[in-house]
Amino acid sequence: MEFTVDIDITNNKALAFINYIRTLDFISIKEKEKLAEYSLTNQQIQILEDRKKKHKNNESKSYSWDEIKEELTKKQLNEGLQFS
Repeated sequence: MEFTVDIDITNNKALAFINYIRTLDFISIKEKEKLAEYSLTNQQIQILEDRKKKHKNNESKSYSWDEIKEELTKKQLNEGLQFS
């Protein structure tokens, strides 16, 4: 007989439980990656491919990590100075 059990491994009790059942010779544990619960449509994939092509051909604006950090910092400062 086979069972599937979902366990929240962020819980310390759950980790202790997993470690305990690993010691039992009649139980095998198979870790499984959680698959995304969504998929892209063909139209969305095409949009991404078009954007990627434009980016590679320098037909779109791109930003360095320093530019992004600077812009986010400015935005946070501006939001912090707003009054109700």
